[in-house]
Amino acid sequence: MKLLRRLGTAVFVLAALAAGQAVHSAEPNLNHALRPFPVAGEVGAEVAARTFTARVQLVRCAAALRIGEHVLDTQGVWIIAKLRVGARFKPTSIAYAAARDGAGKVYQTTDRVSLDLVSGGLTMQPGLPYEGEIAIEVPTASAGSLTLLLADNSLDQRMDSMTEIGLPISDGNACSAEPTTLLAPKAVS
Repeated sequence: MKLLRRLGTAVFVLAALAAGQAVHSAEPNLNHALRPFPVAGEVGAEVAARTFTARVQLVRCAAALRIGEHVLDTQGVWIIAKLRVGARFKPTSIAYAAARDGAGKVYQTTDRVSLDLVSGGLTMQPGLPYEGEIAIEVPTASAGSLTLLLADNSLDQRMDSMTEIGLPISDGNACSAEPTTLLAPKAVS
């Protein structure tokens, strides 16, 4: 009788643990609840995040970047995106720029070159858009499935909008072997 009672208690405890695990895994976790709010767009279209707008005007890739007299090589490829960005309602900056591949891996803009447009502290005023280019270093195999991510906070993108713009590069092996030069940001009308 004691053996049956202990066996019944063990079965009850295991059933309660299994039910608790099922409930826990069925509800969204904290990371899911605090994720950025995606604002999707396409190349050529203006995408409006909470504090800024962004338009990818052109995308290209190359095996090397020319910065003055220096050439920056890579084991992968450089993805270069020409952007038109602007503040919506108040002065703001874009402090986070990255590319996410089809497998979910995220590659941030390079720190090997100054990118004033997105991480160099450029503060945009409403009504005064800027154009310029950014560079992201990615593995060659990832170049064909990239989405550009832009946000105004470099440290914590949770609970805020983030642009997600698909980049139309079909194959990283087709990138230019010649070094390419980045366009510096400039105000446009």
